[in-house]
Amino acid sequence: MDSDKAKIFEHLFLQLNSLEFHNLVRAHLPYIPYHLDEENDEIDTRLKKLYALIHEFGDENTKQFVEQLPYFH
Repeated sequence: MDSDKAKIFEHLFLQLNSLEFHNLVRAHLPYIPYHLDEENDEIDTRLKKLYALIHEFGDENTKQFVEQLPYFH
């Protein structure tokens, strides 16, 4: 993998890390229902992007694996 691709993955993983930390803090605030928390949607969006990139850059076995995941559809 070249450094440009690695930087894309690094950026997405850093975003996920930040979002999940905020999600941890939010989890202790009972007045915000989990299903109405926009940060959960942001985490899902980042995961979908990661799966799409793994699919794009992966070999045939990797592509088949990603295609059967629920986030890919």
